[in-house]
Amino acid sequence: MMIRPFTSSNFICNTVLLMTSTLILLSGTQLASGIVADTMLDEAVATYDLAMETTDSEERLERFRHAGRLFAQVIETHGLHNAALYVNRANAALQGNELGKAVLGYRRALHLEPAHKQARKNLEHARHMLPDWVPRPAATSLFDTFFFWYQGMSPPGQRLAAAIGFACAAIPGAIALRYRRRGVMNLAGIAAIAWLVLATTSAWNRRPGQAEDMVVTAPRTIARSADSSGAPPRFRDPLPAGTEVSLITKRDAWAHIRLANGRDTWVRLNAVTPVRMP
Repeated sequence: MMIRPFTSSNFICNTVLLMTSTLILLSGTQLASGIVADTMLDEAVATYDLAMETTDSEERLERFRHAGRLFAQVIETHGLHNAALYVNRANAALQGNELGKAVLGYRRALHLEPAHKQARKNLEHARHMLPDWVPRPAATSLFDTFFFWYQGMSPPGQRLAAAIGFACAAIPGAIALRYRRRGVMNLAGIAAIAWLVLATTSAWNRRPGQAEDMVVTAPRTIARSADSSGAPPRFRDPLPAGTEVSLITKRDAWAHIRLANGRDTWVRLNAVTPVRMP
């Protein structure tokens, strides 16, 4: 099912005497850009719908891939980064048998909107299309279980939640110290523990040197034991597009990566794409 992403159509304010010619020109340029983006988006959706109705397998495949390119162009050319657009891009890639681009699109959608249900569901489906030997990231963790609402927030939202938690701990704590109320003190203690967990997690997610999530987007990437084309293969089979990895370090044209099961290897840098948008 296609998601029709929201794109903000730029507007021109009512002309007033104090509006400069520069602002008028800027507004006109932004409006034109918005119209072009909407037109391209309409074409992408129409191409996807046409592909859904196509019976010839080769033509159907090519139309899905063309729709994917159009969605990508809307994102990259016009800078419209939202979860719905990335899900649409990923859906077209998945239907076009481009598993690497599909996994990358779903991961980017979840990076922007961690609680996006369709992105998470479709990502799990795409992961199950990979060969059985390819390690997959854990779907949930203990932290996800107890703080699912927190994981669904954007990074700024997480920091705001931590700040609110601090206020909920500090205010009752001050009242308890002033009036010697044990019940209020206990409440402040619980809030302080919650704040500590949230603040620590937020700081951990933003720590320097944090491993960068990446996706193998090149088909049949040979993983090697060192950063050299002459190094022996690390695994029996090449890494398929769609394999999720984390970056350890870069060296010239090579990337030292770690798979979800902890094993490390070297691949060509152009074989992997960061989840975080440039």
